Amino acid sequence: MADRILIAGAGIGGLAAALALAEGGAHVTVFEAQDTLSESGAGLQLSANAVKALRSLGLENAVAAKASRPEAVELRLPHSGRLVSRVTLGARHEKLFGAPYFHVHRADLLDVLAAAADAHPGVQVMTGARVARVTHARNQVGVELVGGAETGGDILIGADGIRSVVREGVAGKDDPVFTGMMAWRACVPLVEGEGVPPVATVWMGRGRHLVTYPLAARGAMNLIGVVERGDWAEESWTAPGTPDAMRADFGGWHKSIDALLERVTTPWRWALYERKPLSVWSAGRVALLGDACHAMPPFLAQGAAMALEDAVVLARCLKARPDDVNDALRDYGEARHDRTAQMQAASWSNAWRFHLESGVLRTLVYGALGIASRIAPNQPGKIFDWVYAYDPAVLDPARGS
Repeated sequence: MADRILIAGAGIGGLAAALALAEGGAHVTVFEAQDTLSESGAGLQLSANAVKALRSLGLENAVAAKASRPEAVELRLPHSGRLVSRVTLGARHEKLFGAPYFHVHRADLLDVLAAAADAHPGVQVMTGARVARVTHARNQVGVELVGGAETGGDILIGADGIRSVVREGVAGKDDPVFTGMMAWRACVPLVEGEGVPPVATVWMGRGRHLVTYPLAARGAMNLIGVVERGDWAEESWTAPGTPDAMRADFGGWHKSIDALLERVTTPWRWALYERKPLSVWSAGRVALLGDACHAMPPFLAQGAAMALEDAVVLARCLKARPDDVNDALRDYGEARHDRTAQMQAASWSNAWRFHLESGVLRTLVYGALGIASRIAPNQPGKIFDWVYAYDPAVLDPARGS
């Protein structure tokens, strides 16, 4: 039985894992490198599969109180604003997949997780505690923090992001790969009486795209833009850009976009890196979770969802094999590998659709998508039913499906 579990990283995945494991009776210590638990300004899309993970943690209602429920996702051309395709969300999404679709600010989701962790007697979160080194032993795993403090536990979970220190002990020395793309994010205030519909819009340009959707609980509009460019490769989520630079990438597309860009005061930018799918997610008593093992681009809005799913499946696998930690962690990796690898591939497919350069291809692809949408509304969205139908709390994690 794993009584004491250590987790590196108190982000969305790390805190969700702490809660899931503590509910199983473990004493969990989470080490967070930053001095405070905080997220800077950006929204998240949480589809039914992510909400089902939150439900299993008892947090669906707490997140719902801070979230809005979009009615649809629309694909549009940037200059004309022409609607290419529309997939209905709202009640339809909930009926089909068993949970609602949320738009929520990252900081609000993290606040819910952090409050739950703080209230749970089985969870301790240590801020300002960066993991520097991991030591493996037959019946224990050790952690050395920056500054020299050491501790040990029965299991260590690396939820410490794309530059994971824990990963090296599982996968060996490697580096994340720059994708050749840079992302922008910003939140701008909504203007009273503006009449913004509760819809996520993907504006598909040549070599770039912009996603906009309202965060009603904050009275703000969220903007996430991705541009293909290799001249800026800093991966920090908190590197400030300038409003003029963001407008240079997306300005002049459509009057509604220009109106939002005029309100941008402090946009943030970061380079997109990825990790290729790992064949093995654990080594002995150490396992990986979230971006530490399957960092993916944001073109399918599933990064946070995959970390939440990981957390729930990890706890289920450990519960199923309480006396065999090594095999339980192997089961976890096998249960999650194919799905997360498929998600990475699907995300890249969306990048291709969103960024088409050729005028001929844009006419053919978007024309065919538009015709299909008119003949059978919502049919194009069915290619992602496998994403949303998954329930990490119900389906057998040992089967990986």
